[in-house]
Amino acid sequence: MSGDTTVPRGATTELGKVEGNLVVHDARIRPETPGEVIQVTGVTECRDDCSFEASLVTSELTGRGGDITVEGDLTVERNIKIRRGELIVHGNLNSKKVEVDRRMDVRGDMDVDSANVGGSLRVKGTSKASRVDVGGSLKAESDFEVEEIDVGGTVRIEGSTKSDMIDVGGTFEGNGPVEAGVMDVGGSVKIYSEASVDEIDVGGSVTLTGGEVKERVRVGGSLKSSKPLDFNLIRVGGSVTISGGNGNNIRVGGTLRSEGDLTFENIDVGGTVSIDGNAAGQKIDVGGTVRVHGDLELSDVLNVGGTADVEGELRAKDVKVGGKVIAEKVEAIDEIQTNTLRTRFGVKARRIEIGRRGEVEGPLIAQTIVIRDRGRAEDIYAEKVTLRKRSRAKNVYASVIDIESDCRITGEVKYTESIYTERNVNFANSPEKVEKLPPPPF
Repeated sequence: MSGDTTVPRGATTELGKVEGNLVVHDARIRPETPGEVIQVTGVTECRDDCSFEASLVTSELTGRGGDITVEGDLTVERNIKIRRGELIVHGNLNSKKVEVDRRMDVRGDMDVDSANVGGSLRVKGTSKASRVDVGGSLKAESDFEVEEIDVGGTVRIEGSTKSDMIDVGGTFEGNGPVEAGVMDVGGSVKIYSEASVDEIDVGGSVTLTGGEVKERVRVGGSLKSSKPLDFNLIRVGGSVTISGGNGNNIRVGGTLRSEGDLTFENIDVGGTVSIDGNAAGQKIDVGGTVRVHGDLELSDVLNVGGTADVEGELRAKDVKVGGKVIAEKVEAIDEIQTNTLRTRFGVKARRIEIGRRGEVEGPLIAQTIVIRDRGRAEDIYAEKVTLRKRSRAKNVYASVIDIESDCRITGEVKYTESIYTERNVNFANSPEKVEKLPPPPF
C-alpha cells in the first residue's frame, strides 16, 4: 500500500503493514495474522472511538473526539496527541511526547520523554520519563522514575519513586522507597518506605517511615516518622512525632515528641518537648515543658518556660527554667536559674540562683549560690552563699556567708572567711569558723 489508507466508520478491518498514513473512523483494526504487529510508516489518525486488537507501531498517533484502545504494545516514533478522548494501552507504551486530554491507562510499562494528561493517568508497569504533567490523579502500580512530576490532584505510587521535582496540589502517597529532590505538596505526603529527599514543603501533614531529608522539612500541620529520621531542618507549625533521629535544627509551633534517642543542634518549640530516650545537642528553647526519659546533654543553654523533667542526668552550659527542674543530677558549666530544683544526687554549676519561694531537694554545689526570699534548700556547698529574707536551709558550707533577716538554718553552718547575719536569724547550731570545709558530694 502507498499514500493514505482509510478505514470507514463502523468497519472491522485486518491490516498488517501500512505504507504511509492510516485514517480510522470509529472502527476496529485486527492483524492480518494473529499475533502480528500492525505497522504504520506514517501517521495514524483516529476519529471518534478506535480499537487496535494487536500491538501498534507508528510514526505518530493522533485522535479527536473519542477513545483509542491498543490491545498490545504501542510504539510511536514521535508524538501522541489525543483531543477530547482517552488512551488505553494493554501492553507497553513507548513514545517521545504524549498529550491526552482526558484519561490515559497503560497496563504495561511506560517509557516516554514527556506525558501531559488532562484527567487521570494510571500505569501498571514501570514508568520512565523526563516529565509527567497530570491535571487530576496519577496512579503507578510499579516503579516510577520521572525527573519532574506535576499533578493537580492526587498521586499514588506502589513501587519506588525517583524524581528531581514532585509538585502535587493534593496528596502524595508512596508505598515504596522515595528518592527525590524537592517535594512541594499542597495537602499531605505519606511515604510508607524509606525516604531520601532533599526538601519537603507541605501545607498539611507528612507521614514518613524514616530515612533522610537533606535540607529541610517544612509542614503547616503535622509531621510523623515511624522510624529514625536524619534531617537538617524540621520546621512545623503544629506537631512533630518521630522515632528518634539525628539532625540539626527543629522548630515547632506546638509539640515535639521523639520516640527514641535524638541528636540535634537546636530545638525551638512553642509548647512541649518529650524525648523517650537520650538527647544530645547544642540548645533547647521551649515555651512550655521538656521531658526526657534518659540523659540530656547540651553544649549551650537549656531555656524552658515551665518544667524540665529529666529522668537521667542533665548537663548544659546554662540552665534557665522558669518553673521546675527535675533530674537525677544536674551539672552546668556556667549558671543555673530556676524556681524549684529536685535531684537525687545534687546540682553543680559556677552560679546557682533559686527564685522566690523556690524549693530545692538535693545538695547544691557552686562558686556562688543565691536563695531568694522564702526559698528552701537542703545542703549548700559554695564559696559565697546569700540567703534572702525568710529563706531556709539545712547545712551551709561556704567561705563567705550572707544571711538576711528571718532565715532559718536547721543543720550546721561552717565557713572559712566571714559570715554576716541580719535580725531574727534562727540557727539550730552556732555557726563555726573552720580551716577547711567539708568536701561536696561530687
